[in-house]
Amino acid sequence: MKKIFILIILLLFTGTVMAQHDSAVIKPGKKGRFILDVNAGYSMPFGNYTSTDRDEDFGGFASHGFFVQASGNWLGRFGFGIAASYGFQRNGIQHNADTITPVGHYESLGEKPWTNHYLIAGPVLIKSFGKFTLSVKVLAGGVLSYSSNFKIWLPSTDSLTPDQMNLSQGPGVGVAFQVLTGVGYNITDNLTLNLSFSYLGASPARKKDYYYYVEDKDPETGSDLLVYQGGERQVRKRISTFNIGLGIAIKL
Repeated sequence: MKKIFILIILLLFTGTVMAQHDSAVIKPGKKGRFILDVNAGYSMPFGNYTSTDRDEDFGGFASHGFFVQASGNWLGRFGFGIAASYGFQRNGIQHNADTITPVGHYESLGEKPWTNHYLIAGPVLIKSFGKFTLSVKVLAGGVLSYSSNFKIWLPSTDSLTPDQMNLSQGPGVGVAFQVLTGVGYNITDNLTLNLSFSYLGASPARKKDYYYYVEDKDPETGSDLLVYQGGERQVRKRISTFNIGLGIAIKL
């Protein structure tokens, strides 16, 4: 939580400095304008993302955390435009996760947190009404997720039996989407202090192909054989969070 408060204080400090130097900011053009916004705040997980059921495929064992998001918004007529955004999200792991071994795992999840990286884009509406600004965004794209949930154990290719397992680690990748609404107070013509509310969801997954050899007998000759066997193992998760943030928007 300390990190969240530090990020908010830095954003507010940056806003104050920009307000004092407003004369250096470029005024928006008549045909369109570009708005850069940055916000950070509290990330509250829910649904499958928080489930601690070891038998649930989509259970993520996630707890509260924080997010940081930066967006570039190009606006055309009537405040409609296109937004592109990068977001970083960190959610902790439930306290009992280090004692739970999910189905398909050979060890507990430990204490490593979720870290999610989002690249999303989509339509945006930003309208000012006197000293206040309303913004709405609907964005979609991809997510790169790091978590101990994505560990996969595979049979060793060097073993003659599938009893020996090798650990494979890596990120989950999938589709992400966000619905965001924000209310801002216009400090100057080109600088706005924002309060945002958003739903951020994703479906990251990771899969690995595997193969191994097992001993067998030729049914006709009875001689020893090494038979090739293989398959695929997959981990799928669902991320669902409600986020509340503070930030600034600068019109260029």
